[in-house]
Amino acid sequence: MSDIPALAEEFRQAYAAGEHPDAAAFLARVPEDQRDELGRLIRAVLADEPPPDPAPETLLMVQAMRRGEPPLLELRTARGMTRDQVVSDLREELGLEPADEQRVAVYYHELETGQLPLAGIRDRVFEAVATVMGVARSSLLLQGPQGGGAGAPQAVYARAEPGTEVNLDALAALPGEPGAVDDLFTGGPG
Repeated sequence: MSDIPALAEEFRQAYAAGEHPDAAAFLARVPEDQRDELGRLIRAVLADEPPPDPAPETLLMVQAMRRGEPPLLELRTARGMTRDQVVSDLREELGLEPADEQRVAVYYHELETGQLPLAGIRDRVFEAVATVMGVARSSLLLQGPQGGGAGAPQAVYARAEPGTEVNLDALAALPGEPGAVDDLFTGGPG
């Protein structure tokens, strides 16, 4: 049997420390018949505790969004990283082969400029981007084109036309195994 009060306290401490704990992950740690009780305690924490200050990188990305600029591009440039450096690190973090780097570069460009539907990106990619950028995943603010899938909260950058698709012609001409890379960036959550 799970210790619901201890889990709720762990959530409260993480939230108070500004860690942005994932309530769903906490709920997944208890049997289904105890999730309502833990959920009630987590809601109480969220109602009672003052919200933590946002991370500086989150503020940076919000400011970029307000100016109509891509937040991921703003974060990368603020970190002093080149796109090539990020792509190389991202490929390594995802465990892909060197031959896949150009394919990753096309997808990363589409992601960074808000043209890649977010609903198709696997969780591993979001985790890897956060790791490469040196931020918590919960600090990442990303945008994609409108129409990225049913129920997908999407927005459009000033630089991207609604409904813009990934440049499939550029991807088809690239070396590397299309299946693994394409699946990571278009295969959906998981």
